[in-house]
Amino acid sequence: MVDEYKISDEEKEKKKLKDIKRRYIIYLIIIIICCAVFLRHLVNLQIVRGQEYLNNSVKRIITNGVIYANRGNIYDRNGIPIAGNRMGYCIEYVDTGLSNKEKNEMLHKFIKLLEQNGDRYKSTLRTIFNISDYSFRVNKEGFIKQIAVNEEDRKSLMEADPKDVFKYLREKTFGIDKKYTDEEAFRIMELRYEMLIKPATLQNPLLVAEDVSIETITVLEERNGEFPGFSTFTKPFRVYYDASVIAHVLGYMGNIGNYYEDWSKKYPDLGYTPNDFVGVSGIELALEHDLRGINGKTRKEVDTEGRLASYDVEVAPKPGKDVYLTIDLNLQRAALESLERNIEIIRNKDHKDNYHDASAGAVVAMDVKTGEILAMVSYPTFDPSVFLEGDYEQISYLLNHPDNITLNRACNGAYAPGSTYKPLVAIAALESGVITAETKIYCPYKKEIGGIVWTNPEGNQERINLEKALATSSNMFFFQIGFETGIDNIVKWAKNFGFGSKTGIEIAEDIGSLASREYKLKYLGEGWVPADTCNASIGQLYNAFTPIQLVNYVASIGNGGKLYTPHLVRKKVDVNGNVTETEIKYRETTAKLSTIKAVQKGMVAVANSQDGTAVEIFKDFPFDVAGKTGTAETAQKGKQSSNALFVCYAPADDPEIAVAVVVEKGVRGAFTAPIAKDVLTAYFNLKDQTN
Repeated sequence: MVDEYKISDEEKEKKKLKDIKRRYIIYLIIIIICCAVFLRHLVNLQIVRGQEYLNNSVKRIITNGVIYANRGNIYDRNGIPIAGNRMGYCIEYVDTGLSNKEKNEMLHKFIKLLEQNGDRYKSTLRTIFNISDYSFRVNKEGFIKQIAVNEEDRKSLMEADPKDVFKYLREKTFGIDKKYTDEEAFRIMELRYEMLIKPATLQNPLLVAEDVSIETITVLEERNGEFPGFSTFTKPFRVYYDASVIAHVLGYMGNIGNYYEDWSKKYPDLGYTPNDFVGVSGIELALEHDLRGINGKTRKEVDTEGRLASYDVEVAPKPGKDVYLTIDLNLQRAALESLERNIEIIRNKDHKDNYHDASAGAVVAMDVKTGEILAMVSYPTFDPSVFLEGDYEQISYLLNHPDNITLNRACNGAYAPGSTYKPLVAIAALESGVITAETKIYCPYKKEIGGIVWTNPEGNQERINLEKALATSSNMFFFQIGFETGIDNIVKWAKNFGFGSKTGIEIAEDIGSLASREYKLKYLGEGWVPADTCNASIGQLYNAFTPIQLVNYVASIGNGGKLYTPHLVRKKVDVNGNVTETEIKYRETTAKLSTIKAVQKGMVAVANSQDGTAVEIFKDFPFDVAGKTGTAETAQKGKQSSNALFVCYAPADDPEIAVAVVVEKGVRGAFTAPIAKDVLTAYFNLKDQTN
């Protein structure tokens, strides 16, 4: 019995072990099956469709961002700030696939938020379509191609009334609900149109608004669930300080895409985006490569609604170089105020040749020993900040103003020099041996020269020498010596003193024109005649020079014959403090010292001799000024006042500064001399010498 019991227990144990083994096998099989399923799924994820999922993940989450570099600051010669930067908030948008209804409702809410805080969004549509009277501002063909959903609609819209185009844009293109008024719908359209022409992706978000208030940013950040796709960032914004005083030198900036059709090729090495601002004129344009910093790079993680999740700096931004100009802002301001004041005085002067139409002008002051431009004024002036603000209406007003407000008359206004050209003709005559400093020439009231009877406005002057001729601005004297010298010699010396070519200043400048055989043949198809030489000798005919050319020429007379390269930039300083100073450059005019001295003597007589044309202006000045007045007839003689000019340098015995003044329709050269006097008074820190 006992043995049987034992055997039975053994069998039971064996059976138990078999059961356990069986269960383990089953578990193992289940584990193997599960592993096989997971492995299959893993292979599918990582190998079969791995690249697809990776691409989708990166596209959805990872994007590169920009850290905008500060643009270089601009200062005057004494370190007074002219242009700088400040940080501002911006809003960008990424499409999250909302339906038309959802998107329009969100945009309506977004627009109300901006308007509530006095902020503005970008709008291209506003420059195309005018909602106030349902009219197109520009040709509608290109616009209709963008908004039409098919070719058939495009054809019908080309013939449609603007109001019907508006209705189509509202209902078919963007599906905007009827619950919105036309004005509300148009505001939604403005943003929808931006999204249409500039698709907003994670890699290329759409810049919706710039320089918005902290109140708007706070709401967007706190209630981001209500504004899917919107995110915020900061960037530096250009700021100007009292820039209207120096507007034409400083220039202005604008969106690169608005000013350069192929903007990506304009500065390929500086990494611009379509939203970047770039220098368009003046120093802002001329020194774009120096002022423009190098943007940094970031790696950003964003969620599917475009909201920032994480942020890493990959490359730090590098600020642009600071620029110190040669301009003295105090002198600049004095020149502008005097020019504006005296234009008003001239306009109201009682004079038989005054048509009371003086309205514009320019002043340039230059260091005669270095070529540094100490003041450069063009009037009327403007506020360059308008271009930074992006107000289409104001920008259009400035660019299309009938007085050509944005034109830098100092460098791009070309004017007949009138009698300010006579010192140059004197140099040509002296160098050619036609006269000496003491040669006296008979100057009657009338005389035939080159087949034409010429009249001397100064009357019968009998026999006078060069000093007297310059002092009184005798036309008859210069008719004769110019005719004897010949146009070829006059042109030779005019070129020697910089006329007929650009001065080399950093900003854009006009070349002007030089009366010559070549000019007349090229532009009029006619040969030169003797009488042309007489006209050219008193600064008329085809002669047209810029104020910067005139001041450079008179400075070279003052300094003894050195023609400097005028410059506006004194130095540039990079972020590490490295300084690059502008090299002083000049060339010798090759005129003999005796020639220069003879002309200098006559120019001193202009402002100091008893019968000098500017003696009344400078009679009480503490030192001698050497100058020359000029009156140049305009194309509409008898209907417009003549242009008026004055050039000078001072002190006459040891010159420091040269000044050129032009007043369009300023009547007489002597009327502009008080402007030069005010500039000299400010430069030498003299007490007010105004008569």
